[in-house]
Amino acid sequence: MADQPFWVPLFPLDMVLFPGMALPLHIFEPRYREMVAECLEDHAPFGVVLARPESLYGLEVPHAVGTLARIDDGECLTDGRYNILARGMHRFRIVQESRDRAYLRGLVTPVCDVDESRDVLLALAGEARDEFRDYLGIVLTLVGSEVREIAIPRDATELSHTIAMCLTSEDSEKQKLLEMTSASERLQAEIALLRTETQMLCAQVESPLPPSGTNRALLN
Repeated sequence: MADQPFWVPLFPLDMVLFPGMALPLHIFEPRYREMVAECLEDHAPFGVVLARPESLYGLEVPHAVGTLARIDDGECLTDGRYNILARGMHRFRIVQESRDRAYLRGLVTPVCDVDESRDVLLALAGEARDEFRDYLGIVLTLVGSEVREIAIPRDATELSHTIAMCLTSEDSEKQKLLEMTSASERLQAEIALLRTETQMLCAQVESPLPPSGTNRALLN
């Protein structure tokens, strides 16, 4: 992604999109039909941003940091609506907004993580992977899923984004994770969130917390 600011269409939603995350959307509003049609024609991405809760319909106020979304697949229905499958790419920060079109646009710059010690990231990634395995193990057990072969990323940044998209935290908490520019800081926050959510899930079924490492051999 270029370092220079560039304009992108913005799609304010009641959710936080992370890099690598799949996003199926049904596009029915005229303003976003226009946006998607232009993105498909130009093979261009659009920006997904979390709308602030105080926003008014049609005048949504976005958080400053969002994620570019690439349209991987799209279907135009006979009445002009679209079904699309998009995927999160890179994070950005809005430096200027424009309402010169039917949809909101933003002049954006890339958001990247700072360089950090490889040893620190490896240690935190290992701890986060262990907590994530335990979390996924109990989630899969609770929903009665027989699936146990789930690939968990080893790269610290990719892992942090994968954990963030799987957490059931409030959008405001996920937005904080999205805005962090330190993979180690993000992983530390996620380790704490994973432990809390795992405890809560166990409490819901009135079951003791599984021993550390449960299901880890099956989740890799």
